[in-house]
Amino acid sequence: MRLSPAIFANILLIVAAFGVGSLFSGLIPRSFQRADRLAAILLAGLGSLGTLFFLVGMVRFSRPVVLAILAPAALLGIRAFLKAAKRQSTPFRLALCPIIPVLVVAIVMLVTMVAGLADPVGDFITSDSIAYHYLGPRVWLRDGVIHVLPEECHASFPAIVETLYAALMATGGPRAMPLFAVWDLGLLLLVSYGFALRLKLDSSGAWWVVALVATMPAVYRGCYGGYIDGILWSFVLLSFRLALDAEGPQSYILSGLFSGLAMGTKYLGLISTLLILACAFLFRFLGDKEKASILLKHLAMLAAVASVIASPWYLRNWIALGSPIYPPTPALSHYFAAKYMPPQSVAAVAAMVARAGHGMGHDFLSFLLLPFRLTFHPANYLNGAGGMGLTLLMLAPFGILICWRDLFVKVTVVFMFFSAIAWFVIEQDARFLIEVFVILAAFAVWGWRFVARKAPRFGPLLAGVSVACSILYGLIMIVPARAPDVRAALSVTYEQQRRYREIPFLESYNRLNQDPAVRKVLVLEPLVPTYYLEKDYLKPVGRFGEETLPQGTDLGAILSNLSALGITHILDVQYMGNDFRLPAQRSGLILVQEREGQRIYRVSPAP
Repeated sequence: MRLSPAIFANILLIVAAFGVGSLFSGLIPRSFQRADRLAAILLAGLGSLGTLFFLVGMVRFSRPVVLAILAPAALLGIRAFLKAAKRQSTPFRLALCPIIPVLVVAIVMLVTMVAGLADPVGDFITSDSIAYHYLGPRVWLRDGVIHVLPEECHASFPAIVETLYAALMATGGPRAMPLFAVWDLGLLLLVSYGFALRLKLDSSGAWWVVALVATMPAVYRGCYGGYIDGILWSFVLLSFRLALDAEGPQSYILSGLFSGLAMGTKYLGLISTLLILACAFLFRFLGDKEKASILLKHLAMLAAVASVIASPWYLRNWIALGSPIYPPTPALSHYFAAKYMPPQSVAAVAAMVARAGHGMGHDFLSFLLLPFRLTFHPANYLNGAGGMGLTLLMLAPFGILICWRDLFVKVTVVFMFFSAIAWFVIEQDARFLIEVFVILAAFAVWGWRFVARKAPRFGPLLAGVSVACSILYGLIMIVPARAPDVRAALSVTYEQQRRYREIPFLESYNRLNQDPAVRKVLVLEPLVPTYYLEKDYLKPVGRFGEETLPQGTDLGAILSNLSALGITHILDVQYMGNDFRLPAQRSGLILVQEREGQRIYRVSPAP
């Protein structure tokens, strides 16, 4: 019973997404095969639901509101599924698929599903999800409205997936959010399969592409634990394909939809959309497939649709926080006055990005060595531990070589190249290069076949060994890493032990959450993960120096104003080398609980 609500919530969401996405099925090109159509429908549905939850949630957000949206969408999904099943003349036959890659993918998906049922744990240092991906949904549901979190600037990123997390949490509890990794990874694999077919691989080759992608640790890391990169790059790859293979205005509209959803998922979607527009123009111009005036009209349509779809996130930030991109870069901060973020806070975020995404350098030589360093030193790139295996470096160049005459391949290589340049310059986090890894995996399978054909004596053995080593190495990296989550999902005892071991200040959270007298908590330490605090709280200073009160960092002024702020309790801790902010005894405060490194005070008299 403890796991079934999370499973039910995820099934409800995906059925609802199928229903909403089926409304866009008329825009899908006829050249798209079954896997492509399914991926497009589900991704369009998930993105549309996330945007709808955001628009409605800014007025009212609660479990009844979520169910009022999901229930009719799910009924529409069931109806669309039954209609599609009647029309389908050739049923899917798993027996015709190659057994080894299917088994590999099944293992990875099974591990992802079971591990996703574990209760989220961690802190700001070990988990971005606890820091902001899961924090926003908890606070929005508690307050009954989607609003900015002034103490956590990253919670104001575009948040299509986070609003889906909020819907999952409303219907299935906290476990439903990490279980979403099944769809995050599964849809990326489905898009990878379709992209491999578009590069003219057969079904067997496409399955090997999916197996390679599923077992790349750098790819997998972006698809679980609250990370949303699988969905992001699925939007981007679909938009790219639609823009290049457009069969009319409807294809450009659908491409614009997916680009807009990518922009509403992460700021990286902005860069990808610009690259997609440039590549679509290049493809049509070189292919002489459209008149220049018509092409520019269609690309303007793509850009307009993308801008409209993404606009709610950027307009909300501009109106509520003073900057459409929040937190702003140091350059943007000269033109937009970002609320809650003094100059030192903007600089702290920029320094964190520069430090974390430095990789192995930004000079020209480092760019030339990038393929080798990503292969042999992946841990030097943030979230890159495990990398992508040897196969891409060994075989993908051969695949590009033999496919080079195809204009789609040429433009795809241009897209990869400039995506890599943007990634290299901005932030070298391995999971931000997933779209390139997916495409290279398809070229690697082409290269495998080329080597096997051109060197029949040793080629099949050497190429096959490289693929086998990459897949086995990926499984060895992925499965043990998820073992604690699998064990936590299956064992109540172990899960409780892990909570006490990995959640800082759990005793204080338990006391505050269970005490009915607690109405609003003042959290003094910026690095305290407030995801675990179910009561209303106020954090005067965020982890990047965000200032949420007019008093700024003046603790004395804040403490003298507790009654006006509605504070009933104060949480004070020793953490990350910082001492307690308050003395053990202070006038007007009553120490009600003290544990090692943590104190809870009650404000007297209570406001």
